[in-house]
Amino acid sequence: MANGSAIPAGSPATPAALALAATAVDTHAIECASKLFLERGIDAVKMTDIAEAAGMGVATLYRHFSTKAAIALAASMRMLENLLDEYAAIVSSEAYRQLDGASRLELLLSTYCDQYVYQTGFAAFIDELDRLILAGAVSADAVLSYTRMLASTYPHFEAAYEQGCMDGSIVRRVDFELFYRTVAHALMSVASKLSRGEVLPSDDFSASRNELDCLVEMAIRSLRVKG
Repeated sequence: MANGSAIPAGSPATPAALALAATAVDTHAIECASKLFLERGIDAVKMTDIAEAAGMGVATLYRHFSTKAAIALAASMRMLENLLDEYAAIVSSEAYRQLDGASRLELLLSTYCDQYVYQTGFAAFIDELDRLILAGAVSADAVLSYTRMLASTYPHFEAAYEQGCMDGSIVRRVDFELFYRTVAHALMSVASKLSRGEVLPSDDFSASRNELDCLVEMAIRSLRVKG
């Protein structure tokens, strides 16, 4: 990957070969950037840090990603791709098909929580990315692509909810889009608080995963009992 080149010496520089090389450079740079962002946070990472980690010149990196905000958004979309792949594997499994709808929804929400627990720095990364988007550092087209990708996770949750309503494991009908958005935001808020670490003497984050699981359990219980 030296100098960002993925085309072997002597290979013809056809459009297809050049496109493949560009894709390889993008993927490698995004992977390196993701690791740095999760470890240090977006603000603390410089483009020169990413270029050095990726083993390429900073000018090459800028040719592929014009700003740090652009590569930060690309990193978030790569993480989201991984989550979508995980959801696809879960919902296609025989074990998942054996669950009632409420249990399916609980499993999907718990998998969502895993992103905050097993990827140290993920909540802080998302918080910083939100601020970059609010500041207008990311193009409108890129934000739209990101939004559409985020929305593509929703059908799994909605299908589990509808299954629960059909099989009787969910007895309380709700505005599910509002329910989903509220629970997701609550989980993100708690995860962000946990990622900042203990601030007040009364803070105790020794059972941080349990706090997220408690939110999921409360959400699912609210659907299992008639309101």
